[in-house]
Amino acid sequence: MVFNKITEYRFPFWIAVFSFLLISIPFSVMVLENLPLAKVLGAMLVILLLVALRFWFSVARNRNNIVPRVVLNKNDLFDLNKDFSSFKSISSEDKDIILNRIGILLSRVKFVDGNNQLLERREAIQTAYIYVCENWTDDFVVNANWIFSLSKGDPVNKAEIKFTLLIDSFDQKKALSIPVKS
Repeated sequence: MVFNKITEYRFPFWIAVFSFLLISIPFSVMVLENLPLAKVLGAMLVILLLVALRFWFSVARNRNNIVPRVVLNKNDLFDLNKDFSSFKSISSEDKDIILNRIGILLSRVKFVDGNNQLLERREAIQTAYIYVCENWTDDFVVNANWIFSLSKGDPVNKAEIKFTLLIDSFDQKKALSIPVKS
């Protein structure tokens, strides 16, 4: 799409166009006594305003490097209920917070196994859920450089990895993972 690479707002251009159209509408009615022209200019104003808003929002998104969160589907929710028995007993407000945090983690963090291969979606969601539950009371901040590891032993690049989950302790944490309020 055209708007994906643009990083400049160009406010003066758009303000000049909108000012011209806003002045032209009453001018065409009062001086030229041409109502159809005023209607056309009004329609052009609305259409150009919609284009400009789309343009400005895409520029803001490109400048801020905002990555939308991953939305978990019904299969993912079914797996969460199946994998974590405690997930069923959590209040709906807390479930929404957990699902949003998991979605943000899935969109920004790299989930790898012991061989630095990407995890399957279900394993990544499980790892993210355990991370969210363990860090429930902390401020939720995510860095795009983070790497989460689910491995049998110690990971190879320990310095680069933010969160490590060993497969041996995974079953224990799976049974006990529930967000604890402070």
